[in-house]
Amino acid sequence: MERSIDIRTLRERLNWTQDRLADYLGVDRSTVSRMENGQHRVSGPVDRLLAVLRQEAAE
Repeated sequence: MERSIDIRTLRERLNWTQDRLADYLGVDRSTVSRMENGQHRVSGPVDRLLAVLRQEAAE
């Protein structure tokens, strides 16, 4: 559940919509929604892209 909060917080910090984050990650908007709500496990390339965004948001 903690990761889902991190994704939502990160998206809001970047002032991105779910659609924009979905485009960046190469997934559907509904997948972003499920990730934010802890209903979809984040793995592989999506997790790496989120790590890049986290790093950029921290700078």
